[in-house]
Amino acid sequence: MYIYCVQINQALDETPFQEIIRYISPEKKVKIQRFRKPIDAMRSLLGDLIIRYILCKHYGFHNDEIQYGYLEFGKPYLVQHPNIHFNISHSGDWIVGVVSNDLVGIDIEKVTHMKENLSSMVLTDNENKKLQALNESERNLSFFELWTLKESYVKSTGSGLSEGLHTLEISMNNGIIRMKKNEQPIHAYFEILDSIEGYKFSLCSLSQSMDRKIKLFSYHEFKEEIIGFLETSSIRSSKF
Repeated sequence: MYIYCVQINQALDETPFQEIIRYISPEKKVKIQRFRKPIDAMRSLLGDLIIRYILCKHYGFHNDEIQYGYLEFGKPYLVQHPNIHFNISHSGDWIVGVVSNDLVGIDIEKVTHMKENLSSMVLTDNENKKLQALNESERNLSFFELWTLKESYVKSTGSGLSEGLHTLEISMNNGIIRMKKNEQPIHAYFEILDSIEGYKFSLCSLSQSMDRKIKLFSYHEFKEEIIGFLETSSIRSSKF
């Protein structure tokens, strides 16, 4: 399992868009060019490039062979390699992507002030009561932790908004994270990643194997890595 994280706070100021958009599919280009805000277009573009780069570098793909299909609720998958799974998330200045041989979901959120109207959509009544007993700082951290854990799960299954987050309940005991729905346990495995300060960052796999390699890039470091690499005809997998 490979996780790449790219910080994009300088991307819009210093990068000609066309310099990197040429590495993605024509269909994806059309979608990206529909975004009204440049930051949203850049996030979508870099998310796609993160996945392409991992697939080419670590799985031996050629960039031209990567084709996406879409499941019922919009989750993308690899048409020619449906046994290889990926997921993307972004928040604030960071974009994260993961590729795995197992069903996987990832979510990152910048920690801000917890909004009451949002908490009712994310938390169970029991979780809400527990958070109300905490001070404001702890409450904010706990809320975004629970939120990213739940998002990572629904993203791993591909159920998306069809599965209400407030119906999922998280419990943590001695570092073990468990989830249930309607009092029934959900068989999934979770990890909270403390790699990025000021953000909550969670990973869910439907397989017990969570052997992962994670790497953080500045935008310029990532750009230097990918330019030229994705168009190389003799791409082979290499060590992390």
